[in-house]
Amino acid sequence: MDWLGKIIQKYVKSEYTVLDLGCGIMKSTTDVIEKIDKDKYSNFTRKKRKIIHSLQRSPKILKCKSLLGCDIWPKYLDVSKQYFPVIKLDIDELDRFVDDSFDVVLCIDVLEHLLLDDAISAIKHMKRIARKIVVVYTPSKFEFNEEHVENVWNLGENKFQKHQCFLSSEILKELNFTISFPEPDQNTLAIFKKTNF
Repeated sequence: MDWLGKIIQKYVKSEYTVLDLGCGIMKSTTDVIEKIDKDKYSNFTRKKRKIIHSLQRSPKILKCKSLLGCDIWPKYLDVSKQYFPVIKLDIDELDRFVDDSFDVVLCIDVLEHLLLDDAISAIKHMKRIARKIVVVYTPSKFEFNEEHVENVWNLGENKFQKHQCFLSSEILKELNFTISFPEPDQNTLAIFKKTNF
């Protein structure tokens, strides 16, 4: 779990159910998925693979009751599904989740890849789906990222990686989020807490 995962953990209790929208390879919420040279890994003995797997599953995972990852990009899901339940889901399919179906909804480095209207619609769905908290992490300023579209996480080109919108702190505040800009990158951490819990 990286520094952002440690911040997210402050909002997630061990008994909470979590939906991770646009989960990618779950880099912020777990260290299980590390870049291991696939050629070298395939040559490891079964015993060595088990040791690596058990080390990777040590306490560097978001502590929660359950975690469901959703993403549109099959290559990310192929990586994540080795460790967690995942489903392929487009952002316009969020109506498939019933109200209050997860304690926490995470959306980490996702919304900037959508058109602004789609991002705002997704936020409204997240607020509906979450029983307790919505955690959004997004850039604090708009930056073109064409150089990051190719070969993301060494998994080839991902056409969904391009930045398409900017969610200002003003927009997020209007949607009742509390905003902060944590170190080291000072991007926008937006927290929405339901008043009924």
